[in-house]
Formats: sequence, C-alpha cells, structure tokens
Amino acid sequence: MALDKETLFARHGHRQVPLDGAYNVRDLGGLPTVDGRITRRGLLYRADTLAFLSDADLQVLADLRLRAVVDFRSPQECARAPDRLPPIAGLTWWNPGFLPRGSLELFAHVNAGTYDADASFRAMLGQYRHLALEHLVDYRKLVTAILEMNHIPLLFHCASGKDRAGIATAIILLALGVPSQCIIEDYVISNYQRRPVDVFAAHAPSYAVEPVMAADPRYMEAAIGAMQDSYGSIDGYLAEGLGLDATALAGLRAIFTA
Repeated sequence: MALDKETLFARHGHRQVPLDGAYNVRDLGGLPTVDGRITRRGLLYRADTLAFLSDADLQVLADLRLRAVVDFRSPQECARAPDRLPPIAGLTWWNPGFLPRGSLELFAHVNAGTYDADASFRAMLGQYRHLALEHLVDYRKLVTAILEMNHIPLLFHCASGKDRAGIATAIILLALGVPSQCIIEDYVISNYQRRPVDVFAAHAPSYAVEPVMAADPRYMEAAIGAMQDSYGSIDGYLAEGLGLDATALAGLRAIFTA
C-alpha cells in the first residue's frame, strides 16, 4: 500500500476541502467499501480546529450546508480558541470534548526532555488504544448525531484533526464497511496537512515531538487491533462497544453509501 504524499493526493485530492485557516479538512465520501459500494459525498466531513477560519472559509462551509459541528476538543481547548462557525440557520454545535488518558503526561515528558523518540512512539501507540476503547461514550454521541438525519451534513473535528478525529473517522468508516487499509490510507493524509500546536515548548526536542505529531500508520493499526482484541472482531466492537447492531449498520450503509 503506497502511502507517499504524491500517491495519496492523487487518490484523495478530490476529497479535500481547501480552507485558509484549517489545514486538515476532507469529505469522507468517495471511499470504497468491501461490498463494492462507495461512501457518499457531501454528508460527513473530518477537520482540524475551526478557530482560525477566514471570512472566505466561512462561506465555503456555508456552501456545504452543514447542519451540525461536533467538536472533540476539551472544554479548556475550546475556551482558548473557540470555533468560528458560518451563519447557518439552525446549525448545531456539540462539544463531547475530552483528552485521551495520558495526554498531559506525554506532553510534560516531551517538554522536559525525558522522552526520546522511542518513548514518544510507544506512548502514542498507547494513546490510540485508549482512544479506541476508553472513549466509547464520546464516540457514541457522534454516531447518534450521524443517525439523526436532521444533523446531516455533519462536520466533526479536534485540534489537529489527526487523533481524536482520526479514531472517529475510523469508527464511521468501519461501520460503513470501508476496509481497514483504506482507513489507514486516509489517516496518513494528516501527515501532510499538519497544524502547529501549542502544547510543546520551544525547547522541546524535535525527535520527541515528531512521533506525537506524526500520523504513523502503526498508530491506527494499534487502534483497530485493540478493537478486535477487546471485542473479538470489528463487528463485535461496533455492536457491543457502540450499540450498532446489524439493523443499525444496514441503515447507516443505506444512507451513506451508494
């Protein structure tokens, strides 16, 4: 599976939503499923923070006719940098926000210089397992919103659009029957659309920062592996972890694939 920038953007460039003030925004439509269908365009979007959008960006989002924005940033993150939202009548903004367990400790170790590259990498593997298993309540809220048709089109995001939003994307695409290798390919696009973050000090060693900022395919593989190991299969994870039985999955696929 080729994951270099040129190949990824040749395959997925048509899904990008170019904005001045957000770097990692794309449509979840246009992806193949295991049963030969394609995810529908214009219904679900993933993004990084919307706090720094230009006026032109607001018009782009207004043209998407969004009905809901789901913000996975913590309340503290939202207070520091509130989203700028387009003036769409009836637009709903929800904040099921959280930080994965261990995030603050990870940032502190990197800033203190006590983590080398391998320690940061191993911590990130743990973060992705935590995201997949310990925040099911938060991700159920997103699934509930998606199932309510009056909230579609819907955009969800976190700070960089990579970690919390990355697992949300994986959950949705797994539910729609998109193969894991395609989900990982979509995830790695975030390597090339990075947003600077404010959690690292200027003196933090770059070799320890890089694994935290990277969209390493091994992170998503760890998350999907944790889903399978804990629930026996992806279907078990979707059913027991997220409450998506066969009827709910069929309904989602009827709406979001063609």
